[in-house]
Amino acid sequence: MEGSDYEVFLSFRGPDTRTGFTDHLYTRLTDAGVRTYRDDEDLRVGEEIGPDLLGAIEQSKISIPIFSKSYASSKWCLKELAQMVECRKRKGQVIMPIFYYVEPSEVRNQTGGYGAALLEHENEKRVDDKSIRKWRAALNEVGRLKGWDIENVANRHEGQLVKEVVTKVLSELKKAYLVVSDFLVGVDDYVKEVEGMLGTNTDDVKIVGIHGRGGIGKTTLAKVVYNKLSRDFADCCFLADVRETSHSKGIVFVQNQLILNLSKKAHPGINSKDEGIMAIEERFSSKKVLILLDDVDENDQLIALLGRRSCFGLGSRILITTRKVNVLREFGVKLTYLVGGLDPKRSLQLFSMHVFRSDHPPIEKMEQSRDIVKIAEGLPLALEVMGSTLYKCRQGKEMWDKMWDEYLVKWKKGDIEGIKSKLMISYEELDSDQRQIFLDIACLFHEYDKNTVIYMWRDCGLCPIQSLEVLQLMSLIKIGEDNKLWMHDQLKDLGREIVSQESGGELDKQSRLWNDNDALEMLLGKKRNAKLEALCLRFKDWSQYRFTLEGFAALPKLRFLQVDTKYFSYERVARFFFQATLLWHNMPFITSRTDFSLSQNQLLPNLRWLSWRNFPWWIHKLSKFSLSSLVILDFSRSELTHDWDGWRHIKRAKKLKVLNLSRCRHLSKTPNFSGLLTLERLILEGCFELAEIDSSIGQLKHLEYLNLNMCLRLDHLPKELGTLPALTELLLDGTSIKRLPDWWGIENMESPHVHISLSSKGGDSLNCLTSLLKLSLNYTCITHLPDSIGALTNLESLLLRKCFYMFGLPSSIKELRSLTELDLSDSRLTKLPDSMESLVNLKALKLVLPRFCISPLPRLPESLTSLAIMFDALLISHPDLSNLINLKLLLFIFIWPTSKLLGRRELVRVPMSQWIGKLSKLEVLTLGHPDITNLSLELGALPYLKTLQLFNCCALERISQIPSTVTKLHIGRCPLLTTLDISYLKNLSELYVFSSSIGDLSERALSEDLLEWKISKDWGYNLAKTFGKMMWEQHGLEEPKSFQDFFLNR
Repeated sequence: MEGSDYEVFLSFRGPDTRTGFTDHLYTRLTDAGVRTYRDDEDLRVGEEIGPDLLGAIEQSKISIPIFSKSYASSKWCLKELAQMVECRKRKGQVIMPIFYYVEPSEVRNQTGGYGAALLEHENEKRVDDKSIRKWRAALNEVGRLKGWDIENVANRHEGQLVKEVVTKVLSELKKAYLVVSDFLVGVDDYVKEVEGMLGTNTDDVKIVGIHGRGGIGKTTLAKVVYNKLSRDFADCCFLADVRETSHSKGIVFVQNQLILNLSKKAHPGINSKDEGIMAIEERFSSKKVLILLDDVDENDQLIALLGRRSCFGLGSRILITTRKVNVLREFGVKLTYLVGGLDPKRSLQLFSMHVFRSDHPPIEKMEQSRDIVKIAEGLPLALEVMGSTLYKCRQGKEMWDKMWDEYLVKWKKGDIEGIKSKLMISYEELDSDQRQIFLDIACLFHEYDKNTVIYMWRDCGLCPIQSLEVLQLMSLIKIGEDNKLWMHDQLKDLGREIVSQESGGELDKQSRLWNDNDALEMLLGKKRNAKLEALCLRFKDWSQYRFTLEGFAALPKLRFLQVDTKYFSYERVARFFFQATLLWHNMPFITSRTDFSLSQNQLLPNLRWLSWRNFPWWIHKLSKFSLSSLVILDFSRSELTHDWDGWRHIKRAKKLKVLNLSRCRHLSKTPNFSGLLTLERLILEGCFELAEIDSSIGQLKHLEYLNLNMCLRLDHLPKELGTLPALTELLLDGTSIKRLPDWWGIENMESPHVHISLSSKGGDSLNCLTSLLKLSLNYTCITHLPDSIGALTNLESLLLRKCFYMFGLPSSIKELRSLTELDLSDSRLTKLPDSMESLVNLKALKLVLPRFCISPLPRLPESLTSLAIMFDALLISHPDLSNLINLKLLLFIFIWPTSKLLGRRELVRVPMSQWIGKLSKLEVLTLGHPDITNLSLELGALPYLKTLQLFNCCALERISQIPSTVTKLHIGRCPLLTTLDISYLKNLSELYVFSSSIGDLSERALSEDLLEWKISKDWGYNLAKTFGKMMWEQHGLEEPKSFQDFFLNR
């Protein structure tokens, strides 16, 4: 194979692993259909990397260096590693290191054998100092990446490690393909039809109901339409899983969500459905809104959330998805849309994307693929899961062919009318750990933070990292960019049905109870449930709860307990606990009736996760609960204070890893942490009264994550916080912190090699926290960063959005060579350091510069793939971005015309910068420059450009050529632009033209050729908001403070 054909590059030291581990890994990868390059040292000629080897590294999507004992003694291995790092910087190549009986720290810091090997290379004088420095930097960078350490694999089982690596590789390759392919197959036609029914040009209120079978794609269709329409609405609300949420949390909870989303501000919570209906009708009767209600299954839900049809303002648009068309008819929805299955051609395309990473099957699999597509009956979910199941089973041609035959037979036997039988076959493919985690997500943890749930699974002896990878690979779950777990409602229903069937439908034998009413029924039954592992309780009507701790005492295997007493008055909670305590003292009587014995302090002995939201502060009696196994404690939204007596009982939880105290409104100071030394995640977000963090936080040597976002009164941090060696994320958004604390003089014994800038001054240093990966200071009053920021050599993300009091960055920022994301949008910087180019790993940079005369923009690092610059300023000279050859997204906006800033009346007209043609990887270009007269011809040569947005180009008279690859074209406030030729743009699907003099666009032709278009010569606030929304969302920006000046200035 040629270099361009490879997907994975293996780098290894032959004598160490060639015939053992590497051969095993290579065989499994190739058997799985992964095109893998394995370099053979014995065939190398000369000292330099040849073109074939170079091509293999360059074109591979993933590189896997296998760090063995003598890896660093090979100059070839080190050259390969340096080339991998170069590809990672330039093109985002994924590097997955394997530490094969070598400590990651030995690679990272070049100690032990690695240090000796590099010293030997230096002493030989056969390579120059520059190469040595390059190798050291590469080892340091890759040594910090997440990978696999054979020492951490159970029993050092190499076969298990190979299995994990192959699964991860398959997952990454599939993920990369689906991102590129934009796999919303067949949705465009449906979108156009639904948009036609909604009619965006009328002022009446319109409701469209989208119905169809489960798994047919209703939610996908509705979300695409919603996202497109949301640009035209200031007030939008998307309520996911209305059926599930209203059944588990109550319709009042959903009403509160709707009110909060549409009002965009805090409101006194409603307490009944009727009160909610009245509040919605009163508050939004004159407001133009866009609402999507997903998965509604009862008419009462629509009445509770929409009231009377006229309760929203003129021009409102409402989308409803449901499996039951009768629900729509009962509510009086006249506009309904039935989503049918995909046609055979599109079904084959979607199936192929998930099993072959291609738009079509290979010839030898065409017939079987068509048979499977026929079985799926056009259901997107079935096609995705069936294809992903086969993709996961790739184990060599002979074995894979056999698997195809077996699955085809199974799927043909399944219920033709139902999707669950097809999905069940994929579930049966899972091992026991994967099944447990699948059922947990289906019943309990949909939309939970993966990073929290993992702690419980790991402590229960499961393998969460590997299992989640497999579940993703098989399309049984998805994990969003926010690390939230997501599962399709059909798969959730399947999981819950499995749990119910396992118990024969008997609640006292069921392993998980997620429904409040079922949980109460089981507890009131006073039967021992030796199998129950998870229980969710939400107290509503006090008259129902005439049970005590006896019910809990009969649950010896319970590992997850969720309780919410939001709707209880304190007096009722007190009564509940009083009865419970009385009952506890009469335990012998209870045990005789239930045949269940329990010793002191052993209630719920296997409990790993206790989630009790709205926990009352004056309850002290936690001593009866066994906390010995507890790893996660959630007391969010509770009435606790720092001196609550119950903290002394909590300190018995010697395994506690996660403590969530978010939105505890009476917490003015944190509790003493001295007894919670195992904590790894501490969440205090939204504790508005929190003003002090106890100094004992310095004892939490395992703490990795600290969230202090929106602690509005917090204006300082304790010096002890600077001694936390494991901390990787520190979130301080919205606090009152003006400067980072005096951490100077704290000797960093754990990382003595860290260099502190010599310009640092006492009281102005970050001398520890060297493990920190993310530092977020958005919306704070911070005035400057200390010079010693350069000590944070592992920092990857530095967020300083809307820091209005910060005017500059220290020069030592050049030391942050691991930095990949820097957000300075809406800050007040007047100058950037000249050393910006030293940030060699920086991928994303966001700048909104103030209306002052500033120095020229310094040269930026070539590694950038996303750049957003908004100049609210007069530049001494326009920047040259020609070196940014890896850019994929560029926002380049200059708000004020030069003539206005210089006091001139005439426009100072300039041609577009020629460097734009050198950005050959550009996919999204947003350009706003009042002085540009024409777009250069080089623009038309950009081969990958998909989105072109031109805003506020007041002097623009012509566009010479638009790349034929463009699918979205947005033009706003270009008054001198009179002609626009789009006839050759065969891929164009979206066109917006506002406030321009273009007169040669046929509306009829547009409606036939485009999925979405809008032409208007007007320009006002609403249109400006629409344009702004399109622009900000393309680049992940919030609306800048100077928004109105930019869009509405004349």
